[in-house]
Amino acid sequence: MIGKKELKNIRFALFSTLTLFSKMGIRRDLFGKNTKFYIDGLCFTRGVTMRYLYGILLAGMLTVVLAGCSEPTESKVQYFEDKNLEEAVRESLGLENNGDLNEENLAMVRTLHAFEREIESLEGIEKLENLEELVIFGNELEDLSPLLELDQLESVDIENNPLDLSVGSDTYSVVRTLTENDVFIFIDEERFTLDMEPSRGVFYEVMNGENTVYLLGSIHIGSEELYPLHDDIEAAYDSADVTAFEIDFTSVDENEMAMLAMQSGMLEDDESLKDYISEEDFKRLAFLLQPLGINDSEILSGLKPWFVQEALVTLVSMTAGYSPELGIDMHFLDRAEEDGKDIIGLETVEDQLALQDQLALETQGQMLSETLQEYDTLGDELLELISMWRIGDTEGIAELRAPAGDEPEDYLMYFDALSDERDAAMTEQIEAFLNGEDGYNDGDTYFVVVGALHLLGENSIVDLLETRGYEVTQGANQPPLEVEDEEEEE
Repeated sequence: MIGKKELKNIRFALFSTLTLFSKMGIRRDLFGKNTKFYIDGLCFTRGVTMRYLYGILLAGMLTVVLAGCSEPTESKVQYFEDKNLEEAVRESLGLENNGDLNEENLAMVRTLHAFEREIESLEGIEKLENLEELVIFGNELEDLSPLLELDQLESVDIENNPLDLSVGSDTYSVVRTLTENDVFIFIDEERFTLDMEPSRGVFYEVMNGENTVYLLGSIHIGSEELYPLHDDIEAAYDSADVTAFEIDFTSVDENEMAMLAMQSGMLEDDESLKDYISEEDFKRLAFLLQPLGINDSEILSGLKPWFVQEALVTLVSMTAGYSPELGIDMHFLDRAEEDGKDIIGLETVEDQLALQDQLALETQGQMLSETLQEYDTLGDELLELISMWRIGDTEGIAELRAPAGDEPEDYLMYFDALSDERDAAMTEQIEAFLNGEDGYNDGDTYFVVVGALHLLGENSIVDLLETRGYEVTQGANQPPLEVEDEEEEE
């Protein structure tokens, strides 16, 4: 079990200030082809439309081993049958084209990102004896059996490969075996279904007279494994007249939002990211962030530390196969728009971006350096966070709300603004829903989706509503109810 202190780097996935960023695009003329940035935990996607340029945290662990080149040997050993797989391994080790692979440096690889490289064979991958996380989506793989030789493997993304996943096939058996060995698998759900309990999440009901408000605590990234959701949640959405989200992205101009976010994330001309982190950290960031198109040191040096930290979390997220459009808030926002339900935004883009400037650049730099130090465990932290949400572990998630206790004073003030102050403001609006005030109608049902930590712990929305005398009932905390036959004769 990962402790509260270790989870602090990714708990923002439950607050969603950066849900903004998952809807925001960083323009390709700055960061390369088809780059998509998500920031509330942050998210980068693989070709998601511009509509999702502002979302949340994707998940996944990226461990880049910056191993020095070993001394050359007289004859080179071919470890991998597929040259594209070998190239991916070399890149993960930071080797030049002429750098030699050997059993010693192969054993150092714990995470490998080898997506969309036209890889046809995994033969030889057993040489990566300490490999824990593997991303191989979008290749030409038909045989996964070499994965069974990886004793340390914890997660693998095999989406978008021409695999035969029919029941009884060799690949089906491999996937089943990996699952039984507690390997977390990202897979094409429409072709392979694992039996899973519906996600319970963080869900509450509040009633006042004829008015009902349902509160759903979101995690702002997701995968198909988050669905289906508990029947209570689905029924609440279906019954709602009005839906409310932290930001109503359906009414936001995406180009304007992108410009605002970029302006917020850029340093002044006479400042550099190197002023706030070490040269060693800067070089590592420049290497790690290449997959996001941030491959120019001049561009990187002009970004604020908080922005770079979100990019780093984005990178971890994307390698694990998570995306913001499968996050809970985007899932219901899209449905509400398609279903023609009324949509309300509780905050604005400007509100959320303004929070970032409350944190001193020096503190931002310190946090970025700490995130780099813990980079190799971020994927594990994110996986645990999502697992807690799936099973409805509200007590465990609530522990993440309180700062770890060793943060600078300006960080504590920032965290208060991120959590307590925002929760107080959103509670005022939810009270208006419950009381039919400020133009809201009596008799309406509201379905409100906010970051999960906004509903848990002291001074949260739920805590404030209970303090003010409202009865708040937790839902989705029992196994799904059996649906009764509505055709029974009276």
